Amino acid sequence: MRISTLNLYVGSLALTAASLMVSAAWVIPAETRAFLDALAAFAVLGFLSEVAFLRLPLANSTSSVAFIPYLALIVLLGPSWAMLIAGTTFLVADAAVRRKPLVKIVHNTAKEVVAVGVAGWIYVGLGGVPSFTQFNLAIVPFTVAVTVYFLINIGAPAIAIALSSGVHVSESWRRLVGGSLLFDFMASPLALLLAFLYTKAQLWGVIVVTVPLFLVRHVYAVNLQIEQVNRDLLELMVKAIEARDPYTSGHSLRVSKIAGALARNIGLQGKLVEQIETAALLHDVGKIHEEYALILRKGGPLTEQEKAVIKTHPIRSFELVRTISGFRGGVDLAVRHHHENFDGSGYPDGLSGKAIPIGARIIMIADTADAMTTDRPYRTAMTFDAVAAELDEYSGRQFDAELVEAFCTCQAIRDLVDPSRVVPVAPPGKASGRPRVFAVR
Repeated sequence: MRISTLNLYVGSLALTAASLMVSAAWVIPAETRAFLDALAAFAVLGFLSEVAFLRLPLANSTSSVAFIPYLALIVLLGPSWAMLIAGTTFLVADAAVRRKPLVKIVHNTAKEVVAVGVAGWIYVGLGGVPSFTQFNLAIVPFTVAVTVYFLINIGAPAIAIALSSGVHVSESWRRLVGGSLLFDFMASPLALLLAFLYTKAQLWGVIVVTVPLFLVRHVYAVNLQIEQVNRDLLELMVKAIEARDPYTSGHSLRVSKIAGALARNIGLQGKLVEQIETAALLHDVGKIHEEYALILRKGGPLTEQEKAVIKTHPIRSFELVRTISGFRGGVDLAVRHHHENFDGSGYPDGLSGKAIPIGARIIMIADTADAMTTDRPYRTAMTFDAVAAELDEYSGRQFDAELVEAFCTCQAIRDLVDPSRVVPVAPPGKASGRPRVFAVR
């Protein structure tokens, strides 16, 4: 269903792009040689900008600074020729350099044609006068055109990713934009500078702008690298902690994915989903302290004293997480309260109901679900349906009933916790049995 819907969407986008191209006014100016030089110069610059792309951490998508020469083309040559250059360079880059599948090549090329074409006609409609021989400054038309360009350029792939992966449109939009939209708007005046210099110095004007253009690209790259390095460091730390207990290897990362899916399923968006995913990844970091080492390696049941020690780990995790200033007031509280029961019988603070942060209530369910769908020394992994039944049994007592219902009806979560994907780690010969939900550490 998703694939057919995606193909229908891509086909509609391609048809729209084709209609724009067919209805365009293909007028070659009297200064034919200068016009062809402009086309060639911007085709090369657009292609080089597309080749210097950045890979984004969502659905194998990419980003570049080619929008700057495309927007400059609107100011210089108008929407028709800007569409032609943008579509052609995107097509060649996707097919020959990025080697995308056919459906992505069609989508990306059509998306760029539509974005440039609509933005270009808005620019002209609001009074902008394209010219490659005389620079005409039109701030308002250009600003509106830039805004429309970005709305289409980000919105179209956000819809495609949502249709192909099940991610909510708003979530795919947020993750595609990240922190880059501000950079894009700050960089868009470079298109005006590029157009101005080209009218004054032709090819040399293009060369002059190339340096700041690729400096913008470098800023993008550094920003993405910092974000990825921070995430990788968090995951590395979590893996080091989980290495103490072979039965929980990969547990926190799986909990993070389940928690994110559940958060999106109930309609949470943007920064809150990201905070919940981060809190879920870090919910057990307090176990890095030495007092938990022997307990985590213990194969049998815990003594009352050992249980008391284990119950301190949310506070220990909270204390570690809040040392990062950006995690205070959101991530840290979700970590501290992820063992609070909905009826107030949990720990460490005995919170109940909606007084428990939404992130903590989500992590409680995700944590429990992952524990029950992975093999442990004392029992084998449970099926999704068995987990759903178990959660439902304790709904309203240990778990938020609304979240349990959302968990049980979410196909994305079912896919994540499918026990057939789990590699058994339990030693042979161990007896299995049905665990009690509230016994999960």
